[in-house]
Amino acid sequence: MTRIQLLSVITVNLILLPVIQLSYNLFFITTIAESMFQLLLFPLLILLLNLALWCCRLKIASSIHWIFIYVGQGTALACYFVLHYWQLEPYPDMPPGEAAFDLCMITFFIGVWQLIALLLVNVSTLVITKIGMSLKKLDRLKSHC
Repeated sequence: MTRIQLLSVITVNLILLPVIQLSYNLFFITTIAESMFQLLLFPLLILLLNLALWCCRLKIASSIHWIFIYVGQGTALACYFVLHYWQLEPYPDMPPGEAAFDLCMITFFIGVWQLIALLLVNVSTLVITKIGMSLKKLDRLKSHC
């Protein structure tokens, strides 16, 4: 594993993902529904960006790559919360702190949904990789017989 390869994974997951999240909140929130973006498009963007990195034949262990995916998703979620917290304007008849609590709950549910989506993809890629390795091993055993 070279430093440049590790830096590319860090750059995509810790810098580019929060920038995508913030740019959506600043520019595209009126054109793309927030629930569709947060629950479908953003996890898909995370996967597509990391699939592009994986296709570049990085010599990084998949566990390290997935750790950076999860940390990048968490960083983007934190940026989402901070940006919305700064823009938070509670209604006059709301009890104190209810708007912040609602934002915390929304952020929590978005994070859980994105985490479930990423975990499902992680488990499925692990299963596919293990099946591929066992098939390769089986072919080697057959060729030696």
